[in-house]
Amino acid sequence: MNEVFCRAPVYDNIFSHTSPRELARLGRSCHAAYAASKDYSRRAFNINRHLSGFISKPLLFRSLQARTGTLIAGSNALQFLDRTFYGEADMDMYVHPGHAREVMDYVVEREGYEFKPHSRQPQDYREIVSDKWDNTRMRQDYQIKGVRSVLSLEKHGSNGYRKIQVIECAMSPFDTIINFHSTCVMNFVAFDAAYSLYPIATFEDRCTLQVWRERPLHDISVAIKYGQRGFQWLSALPLSTSSFYPHVTRTVGDRYTWKLALDFEGVDLRPQMSSSSTLFQFDPVTCNGWSLLERNEEMATVYEPIQSAIFRYNYTTADALLHLDLYRFMLEQCFLRRMSLQDTDIAETAKHTWFDAELARFWQAYTHD
Repeated sequence: MNEVFCRAPVYDNIFSHTSPRELARLGRSCHAAYAASKDYSRRAFNINRHLSGFISKPLLFRSLQARTGTLIAGSNALQFLDRTFYGEADMDMYVHPGHAREVMDYVVEREGYEFKPHSRQPQDYREIVSDKWDNTRMRQDYQIKGVRSVLSLEKHGSNGYRKIQVIECAMSPFDTIINFHSTCVMNFVAFDAAYSLYPIATFEDRCTLQVWRERPLHDISVAIKYGQRGFQWLSALPLSTSSFYPHVTRTVGDRYTWKLALDFEGVDLRPQMSSSSTLFQFDPVTCNGWSLLERNEEMATVYEPIQSAIFRYNYTTADALLHLDLYRFMLEQCFLRRMSLQDTDIAETAKHTWFDAELARFWQAYTHD
């Protein structure tokens, strides 16, 4: 057995045919298997190499992610965690309100992509996205829930034809992702970690549960596409529900989540947003929660939004007590701000006092599974 786990070509072939849970179990079987699984995982889950198919400077892009909270999601995140490749797939970047212009500038100016507007968009993306925003209001111009606009970019280079879509979210990247068509694509990559919200169903059972949407899923091609990729499409909750955790108050990073920590050496972390704000360098996605509940005879992701002028980003929770405490905190801080006459333009980040770090402390004070 030790001879098998001392030769990388041999154990690479073994591990590449295992699921994430089987990989972890094999790694616990003996010291040699543990070392081999760690070596394999370091190479198999190399995010910089994965990004290099679309991004020429992965560390620079991940620094942009750290600064803006941008998430990679959709089939690209699924490919990374599943250690597979879809030749026809593009890369989708989900962006917080107020950061779309910065992300678009990076993809165009640093990565050499060209904006390809659809028939109803102007030729200049700067007429669509702006650095100014108001996170207390949600404007949704696109037909998909949680999406304000979708901007497509293309490039022909050494890696062939590549397409990136920048999705400007109406509320937050998490709000958009948690309303995807089904559970197998509820995965995302932040600057420091990759997450799968339904890992057992996705990577072990190879099935995906359709999620209720305000607009019915008329396009059967989505179900066909993921069927061809090896996922059984479920339109209703199966009798064995253990891998979907219905009626459970969930949070990103809970014990049901697969969180894969990424090496972020060389990534520049978020600077202080203003001189009066507490420094926070975590990704905002970690302070989000939801529940999977019945709605209109289907399963739906349910949560309460957390939106206020005191937070730079928007969040969600399914914990009623946490939501109540945060609501009280928001009222107190808004009252104190008015009393101190600190009524700066919400879009003037450098002059505003943000309380996202304080929100994280509220979040950590609650017991999450």
